[in-house]
Amino acid sequence: MTLPAAPAAATTAPVVAAVDGSPASLAAAHAAARTAQQLGAPLRLVRVVPLPSEDPVDERGNGVALQHAGVELDRLRGELATLLPGQQVTAAVRRGGTAEELTVESATAERVVLGEHTGGPGLGAVGDELVRHAHAPLLLHRGTGRPAGSVVVGLDCLPGTEVLLRVAADEACLRGAVLHVVHGRMSRLSTPGVLTAEQRLLERLVDRVRHHLPLLRVHVEARAANATTLVLEAATAAQVLVVGRRVRGAGRPTSSTGSTLLLRASCPVLVVPGDDALQQARSTAEARELVGR
Repeated sequence: MTLPAAPAAATTAPVVAAVDGSPASLAAAHAAARTAQQLGAPLRLVRVVPLPSEDPVDERGNGVALQHAGVELDRLRGELATLLPGQQVTAAVRRGGTAEELTVESATAERVVLGEHTGGPGLGAVGDELVRHAHAPLLLHRGTGRPAGSVVVGLDCLPGTEVLLRVAADEACLRGAVLHVVHGRMSRLSTPGVLTAEQRLLERLVDRVRHHLPLLRVHVEARAANATTLVLEAATAAQVLVVGRRVRGAGRPTSSTGSTLLLRASCPVLVVPGDDALQQARSTAEARELVGR
């Protein structure tokens, strides 16, 4: 079935789908096509084939793998192009390490979409690296996706909160969904006064976002409870969960809360990079809004 017509071209940066031929990556490629349609962005399919060793036999085998990957990728490109009439759909086979090549691709991408890791616990080596190092927002696709439900964002009222909120709000508008803002606090500072002040701060930030996105529907939930538990509960019926990435130390992931959400959320997760990239994502969202006026 053909997807709805795309909006006026809002960005020339592509949505990059990582493809390896697995069912999970094919599902992610279709999710990337839907995202490209929503964003009015080109779709770029990328498959990475490892570099061969110096063994001539390995070189010949790698050449066959490279050719096979190209044929499969071109077939998928043709299939998705029929779903996105009028939009650019390209495909590229790269040689090297998967995480490294996709990180390079992310530097010029609007978004990177990665399929669910099915080879064991965790996000997998590629997922781990992209969560840490991707320059663009990273969508970790899970299952078949959910066409209905809210966009959930967990906010901690620390620096970067407003920008992350704006990215999540833009995502909710793209999907025509309610934005569910979740904030939990459980510590010795969890007094009613502190929680009330934080809820007021979130409501003020939401009002600022609504000034730019007047049709945005928002539900703010701030409770004296464990933040991870609250966000996971909200995510059970969500279309997507939006989390921010704040790198702490040399290559460490965001926080214990963020890591748990990445591993345990049942819905797709959109990981938005740290402060500098968040500002860039916000600028992209504002430019998209101006184009749509």
